[in-house]
Amino acid sequence: MARTTDNEGLSIGYRILWRIRYLGWHLYGPAELQGPSDPHERLRRERRRKVEAARAARPAKG
Repeated sequence: MARTTDNEGLSIGYRILWRIRYLGWHLYGPAELQGPSDPHERLRRERRRKVEAARAARPAKG
């Protein structure tokens, strides 16, 4: 059974900096924003795109 995570294809440096940015927006960012202007959601979308690109670049097992 293949295990997939949201860390797939991401370097340790990127993951550490992502957490710092996320925490920074939590502590010092705007109170509340909805939709595309929400910085937390933007960070999550960016991370999802990177993981999906890494999965697409990986050769298919079969």
